[in-house]
Amino acid sequence: MDRRTFIQATAGITVVSAAPGMWSRPVFAASVGELAVAAKAAGQTKVVLSIGGGTFIDVVKDVFFDPFTKETGIEAVFVTSGDYSSVPAQVRAMSEAKAMEWDIISTTYDSVRAPEFANYVEDMGDCSELSNVVSEGVEGSCLGNSVLMTLGGSVLTYNTQEFPNGMKNWVDFWDVKTFPGPRTLPNNGSPWYVLSAALVADGVPADKVYPLDLDRAFKKLDELKPHIVAWWVSGDQSQQLFRSKEVVAGMIWNGRAAGLRSEGAPVTFVWIGAVFNADTLSITKGAPHPIAAKALLNYFYTRPEAHAEFVKRMNYVSPNKHVGEFLEARVASDIVSAPQNWPTLIRADPVWVAENRQKVIERWTAWVSA
Repeated sequence: MDRRTFIQATAGITVVSAAPGMWSRPVFAASVGELAVAAKAAGQTKVVLSIGGGTFIDVVKDVFFDPFTKETGIEAVFVTSGDYSSVPAQVRAMSEAKAMEWDIISTTYDSVRAPEFANYVEDMGDCSELSNVVSEGVEGSCLGNSVLMTLGGSVLTYNTQEFPNGMKNWVDFWDVKTFPGPRTLPNNGSPWYVLSAALVADGVPADKVYPLDLDRAFKKLDELKPHIVAWWVSGDQSQQLFRSKEVVAGMIWNGRAAGLRSEGAPVTFVWIGAVFNADTLSITKGAPHPIAAKALLNYFYTRPEAHAEFVKRMNYVSPNKHVGEFLEARVASDIVSAPQNWPTLIRADPVWVAENRQKVIERWTAWVSA
């Protein structure tokens, strides 16, 4: 894969030139070059990231971070740290030992204000130091202590053979008379996703869902519970339930729904009222290479063609606001950040989730088990 641009910084001045290939449009991202120059002047020639593993890392390296290294001379080093739930304890141990090894870590959008995470990452304020996050990112890309990395949603997904006229929203999902058949919902540690959908099904506007009215949400869920035949705990399981036709409708991750559709399964999904989910990137307090980390975050938001390539490979979207211009119209209209989809989402309140997480999980666990 050809890189999109080559950034050469000399005496604090950044010169941007274009190379032929996929990344051929010029990028006016001088601040990336300035940060890279400052990082290398401080001896920061690498960035250490703990942001996941598997195919995801292979793709983000190829599309985003290897080009960053080629253009800046700063190496992106990835470490395996387990799932997101294991990261805070590792970061806390490094922090208490005053031996932070990682520069950038990741979590979910609804966890950025959890104390076990927020206490160990830098406050980036309005991200004014990261000019591309501000100018090239989708609305809401800066979260104060994090920036958006990958975007998606938990979407209403249904079998098109069972419902050829379609389901439109969570009201339809709850309407088991008009749309009969077994359903599935997630039980994977974030019950506020399902609870918020229940409130929308009960008439609450998507932008008024938080703070969650738990009594009302659970009452609405009581109506649907007899029709839930499986509480899925993994993306693979959610797909298999549709492949085997054990369910006719459910809430699953949009990437999994899109994957089913690309397989030829009679499945489609609805963005209206989808519950927004995202992964985020943060710089650790005490990061060994903080300037280089800022350069990488700023670079990540450039090159919409690269973001389009990510969409094609992963069925999820990254946060450059111009990505749709580099996708087929059919694909561009089907991503979470498409203009007709973005305003309709249910968005968690990370502060409320941080304050109420344990209480909600305990009540949810008891309700599911009853």
